[in-house]
Amino acid sequence: MTTRTRPRPTARAERGSATLLVAGVLVASSAVLAGLGRLGESAVARARADAVADLVALAGVTGGRPGAVEVGRANGAEVVQFDIHGEVTVVAVRRQGVESVAAAAPGPR
Repeated sequence: MTTRTRPRPTARAERGSATLLVAGVLVASSAVLAGLGRLGESAVARARADAVADLVALAGVTGGRPGAVEVGRANGAEVVQFDIHGEVTVVAVRRQGVESVAAAAPGPR
């Protein structure tokens, strides 16, 4: 039984292969970084919506629905729900397409 071996390519035949490899790595890295950027943007949007919801709930405790709506508008959010359950004010706001819910109650008297 005879074994055939392929002749090894010369350096000239491999010329430019590193360029293609580097280009592929750069494209893949760019895609990963773009995805991470989007993920970061959505996390920031969620945190901002949560902060505004907390602020609107506190404003609702002291100023009722009109106060909550005013604070929501001042912070670029829309109040989509406003409920009072006993002493607890529950609000839902939408800011930049992200909805968040928060509750607040008056402090000790």
